[in-house]
Amino acid sequence: MYKELIIEAFVKAKNQREKRGEKSPSVVAIAEDLSEYISEKEGFSLGERSFRDYKKEAEKLANKLEDINIKQFKVVIGLCKYLGYNDYEDFVSRNTSKIKKRFNLFKKNIISVSVVGISVLVLFVINSVEEERWMMWKEDHYIKVGFDKEKYDSGVLMLYDESRLKLLRIKADCNTAFFDLQGRPMVWYGKNVKKELQFFSAYGLHPETGKSLNPITRYMIRKYICKDY
Repeated sequence: MYKELIIEAFVKAKNQREKRGEKSPSVVAIAEDLSEYISEKEGFSLGERSFRDYKKEAEKLANKLEDINIKQFKVVIGLCKYLGYNDYEDFVSRNTSKIKKRFNLFKKNIISVSVVGISVLVLFVINSVEEERWMMWKEDHYIKVGFDKEKYDSGVLMLYDESRLKLLRIKADCNTAFFDLQGRPMVWYGKNVKKELQFFSAYGLHPETGKSLNPITRYMIRKYICKDY
């Protein structure tokens, strides 16, 4: 649902400018507002041109099943927070009706196709939604799974996001490589629902709590992992 996310963000940013008395805010100005917000709140820089490109692509696919791909994970999280959601899963769960609406529009567009053709397309859509676009956390990594209503209702199932598949829970010790050659963190940490400290291989959200992971620091290493580091 990345296209809905970017379009809603532009709508909100435009409304805010209009409330300040600006009659016809430009797309460039609106994109700059979003760029500045992400930079300030998420510490990630993405130029206004990229936001405009995402918007343009999203509008082209507005009534189609295809979605755009926002490659920058921090941008996705930042836009969700900008719109008042806790995270991307929260945004998806509270906007699932839009997926159904998009699917209904898709069915109307292919009504003139033969019965056999429609059956094939519908099966393809169902397989895409239920088998390829869902995932869940299993022990120490994410796995792709089919749609399961019970798991979805319990919050275990989430919309498939390829960028999150690289997130792994790791066991950190004195031999772990915590920083790269440039001094950038290679390990992130966060607490699970039991308040236990856990370590991960990439930036993202904690799979249990949904809270943003923190980059490792030398203080944390010495206090919780390796006192002689």
